[in-house]
Amino acid sequence: MRTLLLGILLGFVLLSGPGCARQPAQMVYTPLPILSQVPVPTAYPLKTQPKMQAVHHWEVLADDVALRVHEALERRVLERQFPVHVAPSGTTPFAKSFHALLITKLVERNITVSSGFTNTMVLSFDIEMVRHGRRTLRTGQGIYKALAPDVFVQRSSLLTQDGQGALANQAMLHAAEVNVESGAYTHELPRMEVLITSSLVFEEHFLMRDSSIYYINDSEWWHYKQHAQPSQPATVNYQLVDR
Repeated sequence: MRTLLLGILLGFVLLSGPGCARQPAQMVYTPLPILSQVPVPTAYPLKTQPKMQAVHHWEVLADDVALRVHEALERRVLERQFPVHVAPSGTTPFAKSFHALLITKLVERNITVSSGFTNTMVLSFDIEMVRHGRRTLRTGQGIYKALAPDVFVQRSSLLTQDGQGALANQAMLHAAEVNVESGAYTHELPRMEVLITSSLVFEEHFLMRDSSIYYINDSEWWHYKQHAQPSQPATVNYQLVDR
């Protein structure tokens, strides 16, 4: 009896061997289109950009520019013997406040500042404001899979016997597209950006130059952009000639 039971168990082991086991699911690669009439846009790696919305933020930038001026003068023996003249750059709230803050931060770092511009190094700054249109790029169903932080294009489909793997893969791709297009990975962005460039010049040579980019509140554009000066309408002079 014991021998019979041992034989039955041995038979079950042989029947459950490699020949009768279910084959594992195979990885099937579905290539994406490799040809295009025009380049398709892609996303950049995730970055952050500060947003200016307080006078304190202007002070932080002024302190950073003063530090860069100080570091540039530390490497130059001849030029640092001359004072620095901070050139005004308009009458907007930012231009006037930033001009005053620059002078304060330079003096705090023991840099001689002159109100005149004769025999001086000139520190100037330019303000460029950029207004954007639509900020979020939509992908288009089935044409282009946009990348997002921690979301990548899935280039292979795992097919099982019931086909559920392929369906799950397509659902995952569609969900990634929907998340990108709905703004799950991109917050509502301001339409306004400013580029602030500071330059230290001595005898037509740049000693220091810095360009910084910031978001600003859309309703506060007038802090940075110079209003157009009103002009009188053109006048026409008529002359009567008796012939």
